[in-house]
Amino acid sequence: MIRQITAALLSAVLSCVNLLGLTVGGGGAVASPARGSWTAVSRWSDGAEDFVQYEWKLEAVSAGVDGWTLELRSQGETEVTQCWNCAVERDGGRFLVTPADYNAAVGAGESVTAGLIAKGAPLEMAWFRTGPGQGAPGGGVQTPAPPAGSDPPPVEAAVPVGEVRPLRVAGTHLADPEGNIVQLRGVSSHGLAWFPDYVSEEAMRTLRDDWGANVFRLAMYTAEYGGYCSGGDREALKALVDKGVRAADALGMYVIIDWHILQDGDPTTHQSEAVDFFGEMSARYAGFDNVLYEICNEPQNSPWSSVIKPYAQAVLAAIRQNDPDAVVIVGTNTWSQDVEEVAGDRLDDPNVVYAFHFYAATHKDSYRQKVARALDAGVPVFVSECGLCDASGGGGVDAASAAAWFDLLDRRGVSFVAWSLCNKNETASLLRPDCAKLSGWTEADLSESGKLFRRAISQGTLTP
Repeated sequence: MIRQITAALLSAVLSCVNLLGLTVGGGGAVASPARGSWTAVSRWSDGAEDFVQYEWKLEAVSAGVDGWTLELRSQGETEVTQCWNCAVERDGGRFLVTPADYNAAVGAGESVTAGLIAKGAPLEMAWFRTGPGQGAPGGGVQTPAPPAGSDPPPVEAAVPVGEVRPLRVAGTHLADPEGNIVQLRGVSSHGLAWFPDYVSEEAMRTLRDDWGANVFRLAMYTAEYGGYCSGGDREALKALVDKGVRAADALGMYVIIDWHILQDGDPTTHQSEAVDFFGEMSARYAGFDNVLYEICNEPQNSPWSSVIKPYAQAVLAAIRQNDPDAVVIVGTNTWSQDVEEVAGDRLDDPNVVYAFHFYAATHKDSYRQKVARALDAGVPVFVSECGLCDASGGGGVDAASAAAWFDLLDRRGVSFVAWSLCNKNETASLLRPDCAKLSGWTEADLSESGKLFRRAISQGTLTP
């Protein structure tokens, strides 16, 4: 017993020392120009095994460092199943983590991150040191440097069509009950009050069978004309939601119930209505495996920690009273573009993903880097709305930027939803303005955006 207590006490001391920017090695504690942190960012179970996703962050504080080594220890059986931005070598209950060649050197004032997924007993940080390490020759879990940046290897994600199984969040991804990564690709309605006729089983069947879509988003505006909180017919809007949910369920598709704040900006403007709405929706659809809830479309001028997160906690509480396991999508600040701000401050709920929205002609490399940084930090990202033109919904299609976006989403297994299914006279619409069909569209009925999205949804890429 004394030995066990001493070991636990030593582990706690070592963790504190590391957080203070010191390392522990053969000569005891020595000053280090770096600060390291080891964090469990996500936990889940496939019913038989428990998994944890960990993040390692090294910050060069007072001077640059050239190389680093992290030792992890396990008090039981542990298997590292995946790692990125690093290599891992096991020696009994010890795991040595060393950098990839592209993130070994860290400039003063800069930081690097690496991560891994392990199953079994927890992994605790014993020590880290800066300077050249020994690497992980043979027998270790190796992750080669990717062709661009510091992205981990491509994710193998299934895109199930015509099949609905319960989803959960696993690391930065969605997964099925067996732990297989799932990517949702689909289409959003425009405002339900403005284009209600596209919410139908016939329209969704066309998207499923011809486009390969497996998800449909029901965008219910809150503050605009006809919105739920601005004089709209609430019962008619809820009837449309119900029609969409049941049509998707009949077709084996997932469906997103979207509280589409836009003009209202601050999600707390109509927080009480949101709590009541999602309380009612979650009670009605608790038995449906295909329903996801998006609780704030595009917050603006709303800091994550002080506005959006408390709002989300209130709405989540209403949902979890009825549906403890459904996936919930939470918007982020600046029209759902500040997703990296969630890192280190996520909601205490295992089945939450965080929204990012892009319009390819406006949002380019710097925005793709925001998504990559969020994913690297362990944040599960869901692109619940995207377009190929500029952020106004107009202008020309930027096919090159769109191709780069879909390459990133496909490599990282990120789900995405196209904006929007209607014939409105704007570039973002998926149908031509002169198309009067409500389903059964041919290639000639599609806008340029529609043609490209059909390829991206069915193939995951714009590359022919």
